[in-house]
Amino acid sequence: MTVERVILIMIWVLCIILIPVMIPKHRAREAVLLFLSTQMITWSMSLLLVEWQAIENPIREFPAASGSNFTNNYIFFPLVSTLFALHYPSQKSVAGKFFYHVRTVLLIGIYLKLISSYTELLDYIHFDIYLHMLLLWIVLNAVRKYAAWFFQREIRKEDIEGRAERRL
Repeated sequence: MTVERVILIMIWVLCIILIPVMIPKHRAREAVLLFLSTQMITWSMSLLLVEWQAIENPIREFPAASGSNFTNNYIFFPLVSTLFALHYPSQKSVAGKFFYHVRTVLLIGIYLKLISSYTELLDYIHFDIYLHMLLLWIVLNAVRKYAAWFFQREIRKEDIEGRAERRL
């Protein structure tokens, strides 16, 4: 078994362990929305980057089906995005939020740098790690904002229905 396959298996095991540990049960609905939304964005984004020959994934899970890395774009990055949004320090100062963003993006950047430098899981052709980190930062915040909007709207709807029932 190659180093790349071991890394992919370790990511799966880590993600399977982190899901029940890091996601609170009372926020499971929000986590599912975050996870699926990020999957849609990262998978589409990865397919476009591969098609435009900006990145290449020489070793991937489904070479006949897609040029994209399934584990990173369908499991790892969506889980990171979900955890980022669920544990976002909305009550902290601007500096606290800034350092939360920096820490998350730097950890993703370190992971991307390691797999692009030492494995055949990711090769940058007409793209670089800084653009990739910027793109992932945009995805992290877009998905977080979307979930906040979605669940705020749902809460308002429940409040309106509750008030209507109380009037009757």
